Amino acid sequence: MEKERRGNHHDRETMIKLVADPDTNLYVKIPHGTGQNVLREALLVADHNSYHLGQLVLLQRLLGAWKH
Repeated sequence: MEKERRGNHHDRETMIKLVADPDTNLYVKIPHGTGQNVLREALLVADHNSYHLGQLVLLQRLLGAWKH
């Protein structure tokens, strides 16, 4: 579990650096992709993470562990 957590943290930091880098063209197609660009992938990551965050909040609420 710790290995996965470190891997996820590294992946997140790598994406943040890529998007924040002024030399990164967010709109150019990724060479190894099938038409995707960095902006689309960053938005996909944000959407995916927010979905799972919502799931965690729902679970806490259902378990009565959510503090208002």
